[in-house]
Amino acid sequence: MTHRLTPALAVLLLMVGQSAGVLGLLGDNDPLWQAGLYITLTAVPLLIVRTVHNSQQATADQIADADRAGYVRALDHVARGLLDAPTPPEPGHREDRTEQDAGNVITLRPNLVRPVERKAQ
Repeated sequence: MTHRLTPALAVLLLMVGQSAGVLGLLGDNDPLWQAGLYITLTAVPLLIVRTVHNSQQATADQIADADRAGYVRALDHVARGLLDAPTPPEPGHREDRTEQDAGNVITLRPNLVRPVERKAQ
């Protein structure tokens, strides 16, 4: 029963609170704008509760439609080549490329391990 009245009550409280707050600010009436603020703050949790309640009431058809739409979008991205990785020139063999660091990169943790040159004795 309360889930039917919550949106109407929340919107009514929000409008009354906003109206009282604006009238109190324009008329230099401190108790009126403070009452408007408290009424508005009372309406906000009701709006949040109603939004969460609505988001949890998905039917099986709505879930199936969302799943189907996501699948269609994924197929569209694959068809455009957005998700498909380019095929290497020789499958199974990586190119011998070394990555080059950009000149403006500052390392946060410097590499303290330095290779030690060993000399034969």
